[in-house]
Amino acid sequence: MKISHRQNVVRAAIQASGKAPRLSCCCRLSELMPLVRQMHDDARAQAEARQEQAAQRAA
Repeated sequence: MKISHRQNVVRAAIQASGKAPRLSCCCRLSELMPLVRQMHDDARAQAEARQEQAAQRAA
């Protein structure tokens, strides 16, 4: 996966608008899916752990 900074962004415009510069990504969806799946699994595990802790406190 290749991520590159757009070089055509004028720095004065960035400072005036307060917005961050954009990034362009040259990758395929198939390259991103394992990352998305891992993030989803991590979030699910954290949510389940919070639910178990809440259930233990309630008991």
